[in-house]
Amino acid sequence: MITKQQLAVWIQRIPVLRWALVVAVRLFAPKNYVGVMGAIFNDAGHVLMVKHVFRPDYPWGLPGGWVERGESPALAIERELAEELALAIEVKKILFCELQGVEQSTTTPLGLGIAYYCRVSNDGLQHIQQAHSAYEVLQAEWIAPENIKWKLARLHRMAIDLGRQEFQREQQYDAH
Repeated sequence: MITKQQLAVWIQRIPVLRWALVVAVRLFAPKNYVGVMGAIFNDAGHVLMVKHVFRPDYPWGLPGGWVERGESPALAIERELAEELALAIEVKKILFCELQGVEQSTTTPLGLGIAYYCRVSNDGLQHIQQAHSAYEVLQAEWIAPENIKWKLARLHRMAIDLGRQEFQREQQYDAH
């Protein structure tokens, strides 16, 4: 009988076994959808909200998108904002990584949702007007978190609340 130690040595030393392992992992290992969203705040403490074409269950929410294969989630949110809104952001802190797509009525596939606290790093008010040119975004708006009246997905609401706490911590730190 082959021991685990022998198998490990064979896989390390025999190229065809190593190749077979790579193929087996790609075929049988679980694959997950990974989405990112940004709770992006401007200097006034307003959060960026977008009305999205492909979110029929919750049209309004945080900007974001899918992480591409081999891409860092933090870079994915930067890329998504640049593509959709021509907006440069500074990714400050990860807020959470949670299961998304668990609601019965959602079109979001089951996977991981990663939320980041971000700050706008260029003139967000100027570039936000270009949102209508992005095919995914119908509308974009800076809004005070307490004035949000739209029905939001649970993870988006959670990211806004946690992002607001981070923004307030920054303001307190900067005041001292």
